[in-house]
Amino acid sequence: MYFVAALVVLVGVVCTLDLLFTVRLTRLVRALPGPAGPSGPPALPGRLPDLMLPVGEVVGPFEAVTADGEVRRGPTLTPGRTLVGVFTKNCPPCAERVPQFLEAAKNHPHGRDAVLAVLVTDGEDVSDYRDTLQPVAHVIVERKGEAATKALGVRGYPALAVLDERGGILAAGTIMAHVEPAL
Repeated sequence: MYFVAALVVLVGVVCTLDLLFTVRLTRLVRALPGPAGPSGPPALPGRLPDLMLPVGEVVGPFEAVTADGEVRRGPTLTPGRTLVGVFTKNCPPCAERVPQFLEAAKNHPHGRDAVLAVLVTDGEDVSDYRDTLQPVAHVIVERKGEAATKALGVRGYPALAVLDERGGILAAGTIMAHVEPAL
């Protein structure tokens, strides 16, 4: 008889803890932004904390040599809107975004002169990305924290953006859907 009573008490304690955990989890989920939270519509998929300068900021000054041997200077890159993509080799999301970026670059209304791809390397071979992107973009290969990545405020990959004619960030994100509307 005592065994059954102890079992009932144990089940009651476990159920009470489960209820408290569920209530706490529900409160945490409701505090999150997005469809379950109070802050409005959900963000686009792939939205992360800013991986580069946020919208409205202006790219800092920089000078970098492209894979073609041309010198590119920022923040003003072209007289129109510039599509920018920053990728690194050992990054599965980058491997997914490069073909999407390539397609957007091919269709950019101002052509290759208004597309900049920055390949960040720690010594690994990025020639496959470079060779793929070079026909449709000015490609800069550099180490993290060098001229272009520093000026763009890059903190993660992939980082995509559309810049205006003065180097201001019009749109930024991690997927093309974040930036294509600004083209």
